[in-house]
Amino acid sequence: MPVRGPISAQSIDRGPLVAHTNAVPISRDDDFIAAGGRYTLAGRRFSFGSLSQVSDTIRDLLLHPNEIAKCRENPLTRQGKRIQLAKMLILISIPVFSLAILAVMDLHDIARDNIVNVEVRNVIRFSRDIGLLLSCLQRERDMSALYVSQIGPENKAFLSEPYEATDSALHELQDWPAENSIINELPFFRQKSDFQAHLANHRRGLHRSNTTAYLEIHFYTDPLRIIIDWLYDSVGNSKGHGLWRTLVAYQLLIVSNVDTGIERTLGSLFFSQGGYYRHEDYVWYLEKYTVGTWNFEAAKRYSTLITSLYHELIGNQINLTYVVEIMRQEILDGESTSREPNFEDATLWFEKMTVYIDILENLQKNMADKILERLGADMENDTKAIAISIFLVILVVIMCPLILRAFWTLTTSIQNCALSLATQTKALNTEKKRANWLLCSMLPETVANQLMHGYNVQAEWYDSATVFFADIFGFSRLCAESSPMQVVEMLNGLYLVFDSRIEHYDVYKVETINETYMLASGLPVRKGDQHAGEVATIALDLQYHVSFLEVPHKRNEKLTIRVGIHSGPVVAAVVGLKMPRYCLFGDTVNIASRMQTTGVPGRVQISYETFAALNDLGGYKVVKRGEIEIKGKGLLTTYWLNGKDNFEHSMVSLIEPSSQLGDMSLHEHKYEHMYQQKYTGRIQIRRADQSENLNAGSV
Repeated sequence: MPVRGPISAQSIDRGPLVAHTNAVPISRDDDFIAAGGRYTLAGRRFSFGSLSQVSDTIRDLLLHPNEIAKCRENPLTRQGKRIQLAKMLILISIPVFSLAILAVMDLHDIARDNIVNVEVRNVIRFSRDIGLLLSCLQRERDMSALYVSQIGPENKAFLSEPYEATDSALHELQDWPAENSIINELPFFRQKSDFQAHLANHRRGLHRSNTTAYLEIHFYTDPLRIIIDWLYDSVGNSKGHGLWRTLVAYQLLIVSNVDTGIERTLGSLFFSQGGYYRHEDYVWYLEKYTVGTWNFEAAKRYSTLITSLYHELIGNQINLTYVVEIMRQEILDGESTSREPNFEDATLWFEKMTVYIDILENLQKNMADKILERLGADMENDTKAIAISIFLVILVVIMCPLILRAFWTLTTSIQNCALSLATQTKALNTEKKRANWLLCSMLPETVANQLMHGYNVQAEWYDSATVFFADIFGFSRLCAESSPMQVVEMLNGLYLVFDSRIEHYDVYKVETINETYMLASGLPVRKGDQHAGEVATIALDLQYHVSFLEVPHKRNEKLTIRVGIHSGPVVAAVVGLKMPRYCLFGDTVNIASRMQTTGVPGRVQISYETFAALNDLGGYKVVKRGEIEIKGKGLLTTYWLNGKDNFEHSMVSLIEPSSQLGDMSLHEHKYEHMYQQKYTGRIQIRRADQSENLNAGSV
């Protein structure tokens, strides 16, 4: 079996193969003296291995301690260590003091947010009180309109309850933010007591003989409008607080409730009168219905909390919303149709709308409670955050000197571990490169990349590919006449030639088994119809170069190979777990192997399929051999591949002609004049001009 791995060209003629490493020897000029695994450099001692085990940067620090830029002393010296420590302490001090500043700023921000939360909490409470006052005023308005309507009760006793609720809401209202413009327009809005007196005077004079439902609605319109403006102003004072969406939704909910109350009164008039006497009344109802509905829907969009609370309150009262929508539609259609007054429908409408408005008022109250609850939680969190921030500031002040002391201690350990870490990192990178190279040597590059990225490589069918087999003629005899190491040396020399030549062609080396060398083209990257030409050309190339080779341990005995080629479909797959191999399966592989075993030394035998592919490409010299008995296939027509147009002129041999070598045999050269082997395991051509000519000739 051939030996794989980094084998130098010099090792071929020295008997047993020796694995070479790329260790860098330590010269005497470096003044390094071994002392129990420690090394001395100009009087300094370091606890590290040899310089060949560490990176170039660390080696420069060790070998050239004085060639350091300004403010960048050698960190391995005492002065350099102090400078390095000072720089680290400065770097540590920056984030430490920054943390202290940030903690103070955070404390300031939290305190400011807490003040804002208190202000917003007051705004919400004021908005809640205004919302309650609006609900009471509109309830009083609707009850007053009901009293003077045709479906109202005979006495005013039932109005005492809404009157008391309004007075209580006015009493709970702490602020009275009336502006001068409002006072000039409505003098009774100067003080809260003035407004209470205005309401009391209106209540005393209320009688169905001196007013109408429309007048009652208009009486309460201006106060409601002014109080709604107060609501807008209070929400605007939240100054962009995080609850602004919820506050806007709460405001829209209150305004929607006010419009729905007017809708209730106007709807009652519609059913009790059998329609509206004036078109303006219909437009008024349409406005309140549309605006109220739109505000409620907008409130739900601004806050999902309204939607959830609404569904909880509406519960199973689906019939309520259904009846309300049906009666709303009757009112909307009433402009175009005439109808008789219906006091029962008016009463039903008023009752259903009252229940619906009660639900909206409860929703309004619950919404305010939720907002206040959330603000309370935010204030508690702010209080905790303030305490934590104060604790952090104190902790930073205490920990700052401790951290500096800890870094003073750790710097020494870090500097001592730096070279050790560099050594281990280099060894790890070397092993990683070696593992990747080994995987790429065993598998095609595309397949190896898939495995390295964790992908599963599936078996793949190739409709057309070309397989190449070559072996050494008389290998069994040579093995019998040679020692094992001589056989290994001979195979290494031959495969060095093979491996160096296939670099110039689009072919893939599948495997080597003893003296058999297997190539393929058209996989794993498909090449269309070009794969047969690639394999045919490499076969001629290898035949040409092998013709110069001799058996290393037998003078004047030439190496001769037999080559067989066949084209056809194959299946390629990665087989194995511990040692995966990229293998080819199918009759194409078997027939290619038979082409090689039934061939003649020094000749290239190809099948009819390969002949047809080369014939399509053109430029190849092929001679028909005849029919050959192939095991398992019967008689097959085969051909000899004799050459390629202009192949001799474009091919530059790696071996100098014998006329230039004189009497010196290839055995004496030991292949050293042909190749040099790099640590990567790839065989390179020694002369650059020869490499360029070869690349040009193999295209």
